[in-house]
Amino acid sequence: MSKKNYSLEASNLIKEHTLYSLGSGMIPILGLDIMANTAVQMELTRRLCKLYHLKFEEAQLRALLNALVGSTAARVYAMGTRSLLKLIPGVGTMVGGVVVGLYAAASTYASGEVFKLHIEKGGTLNDFDAKAMQKYYKIKLEEGMKIIEQWKKER
Repeated sequence: MSKKNYSLEASNLIKEHTLYSLGSGMIPILGLDIMANTAVQMELTRRLCKLYHLKFEEAQLRALLNALVGSTAARVYAMGTRSLLKLIPGVGTMVGGVVVGLYAAASTYASGEVFKLHIEKGGTLNDFDAKAMQKYYKIKLEEGMKIIEQWKKER
């Protein structure tokens, strides 16, 4: 498979997992939505590594994702506050689900794009510098919000 095909396949994986993350926001149990999104991001990163034939260890992937997306505490707080909307019966559950899902999906999109860029530039997990990639992650997070809205319109 050529590099171009790898890139296209990687983009397809990112889109697929981004849409899974969008659905994680609709999980009504507080905290479970965050765990589900973390699992989706882990699976996306695993599949990108397999696509590009990179060796990886689960603990290494988890550490790199946590370092990229932010400390676990900060991430849980950010998503947790949005999840609290779900405590409001009816409308709160729906609004909270949409808000959490959109943020989770944009985060998955951004992390996937960051790893894709790094790998396509010849990087490995051993030389991945999460701190240096955080600026690119934030750019892709904003882009992800817009792209998800576009995807929803295309459906």
